[in-house]
Amino acid sequence: MRRRLLLVLLSTSMLGGCASWFETSSRPQPSPLTAIHGSEKLVSKWSASVSGDQSASFLPVYSQGSILVANSEGRIKSFNADTGRVESTLDLKRTLTAGPGVSSDTLLVGTADGSLLAVDRVTGKTRWEQPMTSITLESPVVGAQVVVVRGNDDRITGFSLSDGKQLWSQAHFMPQLTVRNTGSLTPVGGDVVLAGLSGGDVQVIALASGNILWGGVVATPKGATELERITDVVSRPVYSNGQVCAVAYQGRVACFDAKSGNLSWARDVSSSRDLAMDGNNVYVSADNDSVLAFDRTTGRNLWKQDALKYRSLSAPIMLGRYVLVVDAQGIAHLLSNEDGSIVGRAEIGTKGQSAQPVSLGDSALIQGSNGRLVMLSLGQ
Repeated sequence: MRRRLLLVLLSTSMLGGCASWFETSSRPQPSPLTAIHGSEKLVSKWSASVSGDQSASFLPVYSQGSILVANSEGRIKSFNADTGRVESTLDLKRTLTAGPGVSSDTLLVGTADGSLLAVDRVTGKTRWEQPMTSITLESPVVGAQVVVVRGNDDRITGFSLSDGKQLWSQAHFMPQLTVRNTGSLTPVGGDVVLAGLSGGDVQVIALASGNILWGGVVATPKGATELERITDVVSRPVYSNGQVCAVAYQGRVACFDAKSGNLSWARDVSSSRDLAMDGNNVYVSADNDSVLAFDRTTGRNLWKQDALKYRSLSAPIMLGRYVLVVDAQGIAHLLSNEDGSIVGRAEIGTKGQSAQPVSLGDSALIQGSNGRLVMLSLGQ
């Protein structure tokens, strides 16, 4: 019971963007916004209201011109990505613990009774159901014909997409204290999945066999107490142009050679949110809400933007050539990728801690904990 209580308290503070463990700890006041002299406009293409639980586990998904959004009551809505109009609604009549994974014609969801459920994308009819060793708090990921799920017990399992047969399963060491994990798997092509792990490691896993192709250390636990030694990778590792990069809470950001697993560079920074990458840089929202850019080749810190500290920022994503972050007040901030200066700003109404924004190239999908879903783009 004591361990569960500690996990709950820690996850509550982390989901609020605060690095402090204690609920009664004081957090610095959000940095006040100052006037900007940017010329880039942010335009809301459309917005919609999404009912039910909109925690970080229920990430919206883009697929085949549609946006799919689930809630804990088991309803999955499909919105037209261009107009925001509701295309369809499925009611699975099951309690869900995370948003859907998507293949061309199948939706994959985790249920509160510890099952992985595959349903027809159009009709909602169950195709197969398989038990898991624990519930999952993150969306299943699909690569080729394999569905990969990470349970709340840190077990990663691969199932056949066609019939639900378990293909492989990996157990991982789970430290005494961990940060709540709502997304740490990234499929790459149809061959591998990247996995961020408790304790500061990242692995590249073969989808077909579950074999570990290589593993790397993002951060090493340090300190005298279990609390000080938390260095979990609880955000999605990123692959781009031959590199795999990841960041750990109370740890480092690190990039590895994708083929060999050799460490290219690492720099001290703590974050529990996803990274963003472009052709030249790696971008991180630190736990104090500073936004940093590192050179992909050398790891050199190129710039640091402190004007948004303690505003409970989302993870950064790329919007065109710019870096986009959203704060808990529902304000989107557009940063220059060259020097980190704020070049655009807009109120978009996504109050509360946002789920991981979804980059769609020249558009971005943002979902707030208040149930507001917004498609954002650069103005003309």
